[in-house]
Formats: sequence, C-alpha cells, structure tokens
Amino acid sequence: MRLRPIPDVPIQVGDALPFTVFDRSGMPLLVKGHVIDSELMLARLQERGMVEDAPGSLRTEPRPEDLPPRPVKERPTVRLRDAQDELTLIHRDLLAGTARDTTARVSALAAQLRDAYEQDPDQAMGLLQLEATDHRLSRRLMHAAVLTQVLALPSGLPADHRLSLMCAALTFDVALSPMSEQLAAQTTPLSEAQWKLIQEHSLSGVELLRRAGVDDPVWLEAVRDHHERMDGTGYPRGLRGEAVSVEARILGIVDIYSAMIRPRAYRDAQPSRIALRDIFLERGQRIDERLALLFIKELGVYPPGTMVRLANGEIAVAIRRTTDGAHPQLRCVIGKDGMPLAYPQIRDSRNPETAIVEIVSASQYKAGLGSLNALWARSPSTL
Repeated sequence: MRLRPIPDVPIQVGDALPFTVFDRSGMPLLVKGHVIDSELMLARLQERGMVEDAPGSLRTEPRPEDLPPRPVKERPTVRLRDAQDELTLIHRDLLAGTARDTTARVSALAAQLRDAYEQDPDQAMGLLQLEATDHRLSRRLMHAAVLTQVLALPSGLPADHRLSLMCAALTFDVALSPMSEQLAAQTTPLSEAQWKLIQEHSLSGVELLRRAGVDDPVWLEAVRDHHERMDGTGYPRGLRGEAVSVEARILGIVDIYSAMIRPRAYRDAQPSRIALRDIFLERGQRIDERLALLFIKELGVYPPGTMVRLANGEIAVAIRRTTDGAHPQLRCVIGKDGMPLAYPQIRDSRNPETAIVEIVSASQYKAGLGSLNALWARSPSTL
C-alpha cells in the first residue's frame, strides 16, 4: 500500500473524514467517516496523517454531497459548560435575593447530572474529574453532585432522596461564593471575619435557600449538616453519630474529596489516592466507616478522569473502572515523544510496558487532550 500526505481538501472541525487516515508506518489512525471534533485533532492529522495513494481513491475537491452529514447531536462537554454557567447564575441570584423558581432550576440541573451518571457513571465522573484543575465553585459543586451518587445508589437511598442530595451538593457552599476565589488564592492565615463566615456558611446557605422558596427537608438538612462529623467535632451544631443524616454524611465525604483534588495557592492539587487515603484514615472516627470504605472501593485507586504516566513514557487517562481498582481501562493521549495523539489509543495497564507509574497533574497536560468526548467515544452520556 502506497501512502501520501493528506491532500489539501476543505475539512473542518465537525466534518467526517472522506477517507481512512494512516500513520507513516501504515497503521490506521482514523477510519473513514470519523468526525473531526477538535482543532487539535485537525492540526495533528494535517501534520502527520497519510492516505492511500491509489487511483480514484481520493477527490482533491470533494463535493459537499460526497461528505457524510455533520452530526447534530450536542456534544457532552458543551452541555457541561452550559450547566456550569447555569449554576453560577443560580448562585448569583440566591446571593442577590432575586432568585426565582430556585427549586425547579436546581432540580432540573440535578436531574441532568443524575441522568448522565445513570447512563454512564465513568464518563460522568471522568469529565468532571478532568475539570478539577482550578477552584471555580460551579465546577466543584457539579463534581460533588455526581460523586454523591457513588454512595447514594449502593446505599439504597430512595430516588427522591438521591435527587434532593444532588440539589444539596449543587448549593451547599453557596454562601461562600463571594469569597471562594479569594480563599483559593490566599496564602495567609484566615482572618477572624473569614473564619466566622466559614463557620456559619452552612446555616447561611440554608437561610438563602429558604428565602428562595426551597422547603425540601432532605436538601436543607444536608446543606446544614455537611460539616458535622460522627465524633461530634464538626459544625455548626456539633452533632454526633446517628444524629447526622446519611445524606449529610455522604455530602461531607464528597466535600472532602472534591476540595482536596483541587489546587490552592498554598498547595498543589492532591492526587486522588492522597485524598482517598485521608478519608480512609478518618473512617470510624470523624467519617462514617461504612460510607468511607464504600467510597474508596467504588472510586478505585485511579478514578475515571485521572491522568497517569505509563512505564513507556506515554501519558494516559483512566477512562473506566474495572473489578481491579489498581488497573483501570486507559486511553493514551500523549505519545512517548510528548506530542498529543490525533485520537486516544487504548492501553493495557496490566502490560509491563504500559503499566501506570504515577499520577500526573491534569492541568499540566490538559491542553493536549483535544476533545474530552473522544476519550469515551462510544459512551452514551448526555452531560
């Protein structure tokens, strides 16, 4: 088979390939009909891609009718950004006292996240884990909402309680919104005023929600008590043991994890294994032991969306959990040469050559990911 560089044809992001693309060794990279879903992918194909040099195999100027139609399905990451914008607006309205239809708006957002999780838990968690590269509150709370389902479903919570818990996760830190950016950037000790605001933020959040018409007791109780601890050392009321609802216990664990894996001015983002280790060490004391162990078991050593370095020098993303928490399904996104791949390639973490060596910072390599959807290309999630 003779190969030649990709011809100069008018292919754009969103188009489907009118031919199969090979690498220089003749291995297929992308099959005919594959949708180009990022500028990065398009640039890499034009730089490295080869096509079969055979009479009649190519049209140098394909007619529009020769190209497969562009997909009309909305991309998951676009919906994710829309959801983040909506949550930011909800928080703004709550703080300004101008909120309308708060219960309906938050419930609709929670239902979208719930449906995405139920369709494909690994993709829902993975997309939001990859977004854990900064301290934006809307991103963290959406991640927290999805993570509540990791514990809520196996704990047997009724469907209405699961949705209420997700609503609580989307709003439990709303009272901290005005100072969330400052707290994340601050390297000095908290002032007395800041400490007071933090100690009171769960009660303040409940008050904001009540004023906006929220009267769901499960939702409000989870917001109020998400900092309560099993040994009575939490706040705002120092509740102990069974006095802390299951929903509040779940939200408390998720809050710890989602905060630790995000960067702060005084520390880098903590790897997921460190966050899970801290939860493990607190089990049976401040944190519910059964829920802590279940959370660790469900997430595994490398939760979906974790970026890792492989033994051969490649960078990959954990895309799916397996029965062995130490060996997730992987897709390589950056090759040994440090260059992003045109399309993520499957790697076997049990193979010594492609074994996981270490977790790496997503913020360091995220620019090379291209479209996040390509990592879960066959997944039905509607995030």
